[in-house]
Amino acid sequence: MNHGRGYHILFGLTLIALLALGSWWTVFFMRSVELEREAALERLGHGAALEAVRRGGLEERPSAGPLAGDLGLEIIPARERSDGDLSFAAGPAHPDLAVRPRREAIERIEERNHRRRLMVTGEGGLLFSLLAICTVMLYHQVRQQRRQMVQMENFIAAVSHEMKTPLTGIKSMLQTFVGGRVPEAQQDRLFAMGLKEAERLEHTIENVLLTGRLRTAQLEIQVELVPLRQVLERFVVHRQRTLAERCESLTLAWEAEDDLHVAADSSALRLILDNLTDNAYKYGGTEPRVTIRVRREAARVLVAVEDRGIGFRPERAEQLFTPFRRTSEAVDAVQHGTGLGLSIARTLARQMGGNLVAESDGPDRGSRFTLSLKEATVS
Repeated sequence: MNHGRGYHILFGLTLIALLALGSWWTVFFMRSVELEREAALERLGHGAALEAVRRGGLEERPSAGPLAGDLGLEIIPARERSDGDLSFAAGPAHPDLAVRPRREAIERIEERNHRRRLMVTGEGGLLFSLLAICTVMLYHQVRQQRRQMVQMENFIAAVSHEMKTPLTGIKSMLQTFVGGRVPEAQQDRLFAMGLKEAERLEHTIENVLLTGRLRTAQLEIQVELVPLRQVLERFVVHRQRTLAERCESLTLAWEAEDDLHVAADSSALRLILDNLTDNAYKYGGTEPRVTIRVRREAARVLVAVEDRGIGFRPERAEQLFTPFRRTSEAVDAVQHGTGLGLSIARTLARQMGGNLVAESDGPDRGSRFTLSLKEATVS
């Protein structure tokens, strides 16, 4: 929580500083434009005053109208003078005349001032737009950083639990054997339990290492011709051996041709099956029953791992494949797990040219994870 509060304070201070900087910039340049306008009008009025002084010293009567040169001044009858128009009497020699800036000269100054104000307004708007974009990006980065920290903390806690639990079981079993307190009739069952815990530990470590290799693109997938039925039968036999008394809870339902082959990496395929089967048993209810169902569809081979467990809401199917995340149903049902298995399985499936999708009819109605692979032809 301290980290989160620190990030929010830093974000707030940064936002205030950026807004203050943008406001100061806009006010400063707007004021600069106004001062420039006032200076231009003052110079124009000063020129009219000087010209009036000069005209007052002339003996001949000047004619009314624009003055020669680019002075922006004109001579007008004195009766046309008005307050605030920057006009000056032509002098005692010509009391009926006055000198003032021409309207065109003032309009040029006002037009230039208007353009400068528009420019500053546009630049200010662009600046605040950029500040808004930067603020959103900064806020997103702060939230993402916080989310990653929480995920990392949860991941470390989950991995520690996943490693400690099987280690504790294996240690207790070995201590029991060393103490000679195990009846001979129970030894096979305890050995099976120890093997199961060892494989659970190995599987956790393998997933953690594999995640790192996938993130750094260090894992090379070698797609080859794989006899699917042979691989699946061996996998089922191996998993049934670790299930001990519950070996009948895992079955293979083959609904395709016997000589079916797929384009896959054997090791990656085994890892996918391991993760899908572990997931099915983890969320399969108090007495899980898992079926690996194989069927052929067009030029694809579909391998579905089905359970009758807690299921999930269909709209949350994609969330299951996000690393370190689990649905609320999964969190309520099982308190352990690293949240990596399904993400790894989908990544491996796609690297082999296949895909992995999740389906469920709703909570407490079971789940089905279908691996799609390219069918391969034996030459």
